[in-house]
Amino acid sequence: MRYRAVTGLALLFVVVPLVASIAPSVVTTDLFIVSEDEPIAEDVYVAATSGRVEGRIDGDLVITVGNLSISGTVAGDVLALSSGTVTIEPGGVVEGSVRTAAPRVVVNGEVRQDLFFTGIAADVGTAGMVGRDVVMFGGTLTIDGAVGRDVRGRLFAASVAGSIGRDIDLAVPRLSVDAGASVAGDVLYRSSSTATIAPGVVEGQIVQLPAQSNFVFGVILAIANVLGILAFIVSGIILFWLFRSTGAAAVEAIERHTTKTFFIGFLALIGAPLLVLFLAVTLVGLPLAVLALAMLLLALVFGPVPAVAAAGDVVLRRKGGLFGGFVLGAVAWRLGIWLIPFVGVFLYLAALIWGVGGWVLGAWRVRAARPIDREALPPTLIADDDPIPEGWEYPLSPKKAEEPRDSLDDSTPSPDSSRIPPPRSIPPPQGEVPPPGGGGGQASTAPEPGPVSDGGDQASTAPEPGPVSDEAGQAATAPDSTTDPPGDKPGTDEWGLPGR
Repeated sequence: MRYRAVTGLALLFVVVPLVASIAPSVVTTDLFIVSEDEPIAEDVYVAATSGRVEGRIDGDLVITVGNLSISGTVAGDVLALSSGTVTIEPGGVVEGSVRTAAPRVVVNGEVRQDLFFTGIAADVGTAGMVGRDVVMFGGTLTIDGAVGRDVRGRLFAASVAGSIGRDIDLAVPRLSVDAGASVAGDVLYRSSSTATIAPGVVEGQIVQLPAQSNFVFGVILAIANVLGILAFIVSGIILFWLFRSTGAAAVEAIERHTTKTFFIGFLALIGAPLLVLFLAVTLVGLPLAVLALAMLLLALVFGPVPAVAAAGDVVLRRKGGLFGGFVLGAVAWRLGIWLIPFVGVFLYLAALIWGVGGWVLGAWRVRAARPIDREALPPTLIADDDPIPEGWEYPLSPKKAEEPRDSLDDSTPSPDSSRIPPPRSIPPPQGEVPPPGGGGGQASTAPEPGPVSDGGDQASTAPEPGPVSDEAGQAATAPDSTTDPPGDKPGTDEWGLPGR
């Protein structure tokens, strides 16, 4: 651990100053141009949509670009990562080496050292020249100009019509050396087919070696294919278990509506990348673009599942169930892709188109057949619509407008209505018993609702304050609330509450 820590710190001290020195000189722009009137006397680090070097750079050019054109001079090396074409124009000079990864490289100028290329196609034109070696890994190589030393690499096809200073050493299925070419050294190629070499153009030996086949690599590839088949089967079964209704509807749609499902899947696969591109342009739709891209990548892997299951189900005549048909179809489909390379591409594309169409159509039918009504808000946040009573006028409360006004005795003084609180029951003071009613026709009061005794010892209830009867049957009224009652009962204040 100590040695690792020391090594990490050492790398940190080396990398940080390097990054700090490079960062200020990094150029980020849409169009990078080095004009003839404004040469650059140092290394250049560029990220641009396109670039043109028309003047001179007295250093290295490190660039990430779409298309790059060099018609001037680069005194150092060119290190390019391109999504388009890297072109050394006639009159353009790279005094160092060109190392690039791009779809295509065209050399019509001069590269005084090496050309290292990884991509689809490389062309060294009749006016082009590479001072030392051409090393390529990729598709096709065409040399019509001059190469100072060797041509090496692993290619799909190579054609030589120019001059080679030393040897050709390639692993290539198809090699042709035309009559106008000249090879000063040997031609060594590894291929299962014989190369087409014009007589008298090779000064050294022509040696054909069998195509190399690594036994260990072959075993690893076979194991990987078997594991891939098993993983696809297990993933498909889990997918059908998770999406039971949609998976069954997708298989049924493929079996019953084959043409319709194919066209739906074709349109979905074409429209999905366009939708991702459209959403990615806007900042608002960028999260949706990421989600759509993830779904598209998943569709490339699991899209063929319903089509494979439908094929197996048809072979078993609907007697093996959904899982049985899928297992049979998956084994046959993956073996066909593995063992028949060229036909395997069409097998995959057909299953992908039908499978994606089945998923889309199945999900649509399941959703249409089983609608689910859900409220957008929680029930506690949804207010009920209360009916408005007739005759209500703003700003009166609907309930207050309906309640009758309490009847009060005319003898009771009423203070200012704005200061009167709502009536409430007032219990008698603790330890004091209300005076009994009756006796000589005197008025009795009922301070609170409750039983009131009359002269015949029978209980009578007074549901609310108001006039009560005595034993003589005469009506008695409640005394004035502002008058102190006889005895030691406390008086009341202006609010009608007992005094303290």
